[in-house]
Amino acid sequence: MRIRLTLKARFILVAGGAVAAVALAVTAVAFLAIRNDLQNQVRAEIAARADSVRHQALQYHGHIPKGWVPPHSSGGFAILTYTQVVTSGGEVWAPPGDLHLLTPSVAAIEVAAGKEDAYYSFAKINNIRAMVYTERVAPGVAIQVAEALTTTDQEVSSIGTMLAALSVVGVLAATLLGWAVARAGLAPVARLAGVAEEVTATGDPSRRVEMRRRDELGRLAMSFNAMLGALQRSLDAQRRLVSDASHELRTPLASLRINADLLLEYPDMPPAERNEVLVRVADQVEELSRLVVSVTDLARGEPLRKERSRVRFDEVASDALDAARRDWPKTEFDAELADCTVDGSAERLRVAVKNLLDNAAKFGPPQGPVQVRLAGGDLTVRDHGPGIAPDDLPFVFDRFYRALSSRSAPGAGLGLAVVQEIALGHGGAVAAEPAPGGGTLMRFTLPELGRPAPPDPPAADTAAVARPTDVMAAQPG
Repeated sequence: MRIRLTLKARFILVAGGAVAAVALAVTAVAFLAIRNDLQNQVRAEIAARADSVRHQALQYHGHIPKGWVPPHSSGGFAILTYTQVVTSGGEVWAPPGDLHLLTPSVAAIEVAAGKEDAYYSFAKINNIRAMVYTERVAPGVAIQVAEALTTTDQEVSSIGTMLAALSVVGVLAATLLGWAVARAGLAPVARLAGVAEEVTATGDPSRRVEMRRRDELGRLAMSFNAMLGALQRSLDAQRRLVSDASHELRTPLASLRINADLLLEYPDMPPAERNEVLVRVADQVEELSRLVVSVTDLARGEPLRKERSRVRFDEVASDALDAARRDWPKTEFDAELADCTVDGSAERLRVAVKNLLDNAAKFGPPQGPVQVRLAGGDLTVRDHGPGIAPDDLPFVFDRFYRALSSRSAPGAGLGLAVVQEIALGHGGAVAAEPAPGGGTLMRFTLPELGRPAPPDPPAADTAAVARPTDVMAAQPG
């Protein structure tokens, strides 16, 4: 069975494991250092006794009599010290009754014979662990001085127990500290996960993660909130698209179906009437096509970043003028276009200019003229129609808004809404205002490359202005 640990549990285990490893390493080093220090003290004591025995042996000038035993060697191992003499022949000279306390090793015999250097070793004397020092004091003779390690071992054991207890306490403290740090440090992650789960469960991306931090978690929360904002805008655009399409397509589709049913129901219809119905069907299909394009553009929002590039706005306006002259052959378009380069989407800017030209041609006199001027990123389109009533002017950019005087004209009320959306997506603005001498002046302004962005047009009761801070709207036609 595979156990899955939470991020907090893994954090605690890693922190506790790291501290435990460090604590064990420090404890082991401290234990070895203390033990070596205590054993070095014992070595120093044994070396001092061996030096005393060596001085006593010097009085024989290298000819130590057989059976010689240092005077202080009597008393066996009762006082936790012991000294004996070992010969190169393997004999042991010791106080009476102590001959078998310490059996000489081969190495000790070789030291007596001068084949090995002095050395320290460990042995059992009367079942007591002792440190033994073996040193040559005369030709064929070596001494062995032993010191009991009972007290030293007790101290080492006591210190080891204390260090182990401190290590356990340190590991527990580190685990508790790791738990507290994990709880505090991962709390923002838990909040972020909670918001994500709530958004997943409800499908509502309006929730946000409240976090005022400047570290990586703060950046993560900001990115998550930005992602939720983008998701919300996408869902809003999707809902707008569905709402706009269902609202605007219902009537033309119903009319198209009626005409199609009429053609099916009366196959013997006179040719003139049939042609009239077919013309209406073709007009309705064209109107549906324009409506679908407008609704889709309105739902897209600002242009995609990959669509943006350096665009000759004057060339885009010229292309839109050519298309408008084809669609409105009776209308005169008077254009003066100065060179202008902007950053944006050429296709979407062409749609915006074409909508402005269609709007002017539709609501102006059949013969025009429609005056188009472009200078410094400021495009104006002026018609000579009846103009927009002051009561309607503030609402011309509202979606689906149709002025009372223009409701008999074709259109869905989305043209200027698309223009405004494109203007805002390019960092510009669009405004509608009465033209001197009658008619309407539409002003489409974009930041020209190499020049600062233009200021927002002043708001007035007699003008409708769409700026980046405005709520998205539409126009008549």
